[in-house]
Amino acid sequence: MNKNKAILFFLLIFYLIGCEKPKEVKNNISDYNISTQLDTTDLFLECRMQLNWMNSSDSLIYEIPFLFKQDSLDNLINRVEINDTNCSFKAISKETGGEFDGFVLQLNDPIKPFQEARIFIDFKGDKADWFRDDVMIYSNVFPVLQYFKDGVFNPHFQVHSNYKVKLSYPTQYKAALSGVINSTDTLNGIVENNAIANNVPNYGVVLLKDVELLEDSISGIKIRSFYFKDDAKWGKKLLEYSKDIIQFYIDRLGFYPQSVISIVPGYSRPHGGWPICPNVVGIHRGIDLKKERAETHAHWIMAHEIGHQYWGFNYVLEPVNYPQWLGIGMGIFTDRFYTLNNIPDFNHSKAFSRSYLRAMKKGYNTTIMQTVDTLNKQGFDWNNALLHDKSFSVLQMLAYELGDTTFLDIYKYCLNNHQGINITLDMFKKDCERISKRNLDDFFSTWFFSNKYLDYQIDTVITNFKNGKYENEVRVGRVGNADISHVIIDVYIEGGEKKRTQISGTEEKVSFKLTTDKPINRVVLDPDLKLLLVNRKEWNK
Repeated sequence: MNKNKAILFFLLIFYLIGCEKPKEVKNNISDYNISTQLDTTDLFLECRMQLNWMNSSDSLIYEIPFLFKQDSLDNLINRVEINDTNCSFKAISKETGGEFDGFVLQLNDPIKPFQEARIFIDFKGDKADWFRDDVMIYSNVFPVLQYFKDGVFNPHFQVHSNYKVKLSYPTQYKAALSGVINSTDTLNGIVENNAIANNVPNYGVVLLKDVELLEDSISGIKIRSFYFKDDAKWGKKLLEYSKDIIQFYIDRLGFYPQSVISIVPGYSRPHGGWPICPNVVGIHRGIDLKKERAETHAHWIMAHEIGHQYWGFNYVLEPVNYPQWLGIGMGIFTDRFYTLNNIPDFNHSKAFSRSYLRAMKKGYNTTIMQTVDTLNKQGFDWNNALLHDKSFSVLQMLAYELGDTTFLDIYKYCLNNHQGINITLDMFKKDCERISKRNLDDFFSTWFFSNKYLDYQIDTVITNFKNGKYENEVRVGRVGNADISHVIIDVYIEGGEKKRTQISGTEEKVSFKLTTDKPINRVVLDPDLKLLLVNRKEWNK
């Protein structure tokens, strides 16, 4: 290479290095900066939201859609600007045939590939979606930019984002937020909180009157327990349970997803609880009504709700147009780790089968992979029957089929490799097959895409006494239209002896023989309660 060519070559290299390169956009994350205050007359949240969004695709973008589950959008949104220019919008609603609830910003000039848009929205969040006992919950008050990939917005996928929120409200309230409160100022009867939350799928606010607040921390995780004075005992106990639960999860799983968790009072009866929004859980009141089960219930429900923070609500995400079969099911598996070690009298298999069995016996379609819209039209409690009962039970049966060790490997792989990722059923199936080295087509087809049910029965026990021994034949029939690879059976013999055997679960009729010194007086199918059996009839002499 001569001198002139060498100079031209290096000039070309310097030119290419100096050219502006597209910025990398990781996991669709947006940075929201929100200022909001409570309108004490109408109990709206008045909000101003700013965010910078980059078009990380090669396409021109003419519309930017937001999820926003509110009524009367025309009256709620005051002004929208993009790059300091006023922008129009149109409301979208499922009730009027839209694909999602929210609105679409209609741009005067398209956003070019790898160009950034500065978005400003001045709006009112609708009234609280829960208003009872001086507890106001605003769990869907802020618009959320839809998931974006390859030039396409997807309203069904969740997305992690970062939030800086300044919240103002009168001093008679206390606030539980999705974020960590970094500073608090009070002036002229108004409290102003500044909070930050990173890597959360949405942001929620809870305002509470006439409540007490206890705060503590464990391993750097702040725990905030809000409670009414007549529930002081449980406000304190729930906080203490939470410390132990979070530390257990950190020790077992290696981390906790966020740096704060708030506990707020829910419905007046002790039905359970729910994840209100990231980092805020509601625990229903009246726990003493559980009587001798009160301690067990309170201890377990805290493990349950905190466990949800790992799956579908904070860390590992999933599409929301289908039931949250992964988030709920894996969340229950998470609390099961804790419960098995710390609350031995809580039985997951019994607790998470009753609603499913009622729905199945009443003839409802309990197929898991139905869209949420389809399920809503059927009029049954699919939240408990499918999201909780069947979703967990199917994952438990998957662990039964693959072995607990293999399933734990799958669990940890998903937790450690899918942060902020919407896991589809196909992705999960491929993970399971790759780790277990098994073809799972039949299992997933049966338990996620059909309404088939599992049921076996002891048809008869035939006994002959010969040469001082009891020669027994136990005959089992498969009466359900689904099957599982094998079924465990315990045979109880007079005097207390127990023998365990395993039979094929795929055949319609199976029998096995057993020679005993004393008569058989009881035969039990699936004694460890690992299978989602419609009927559990034992054979008794």
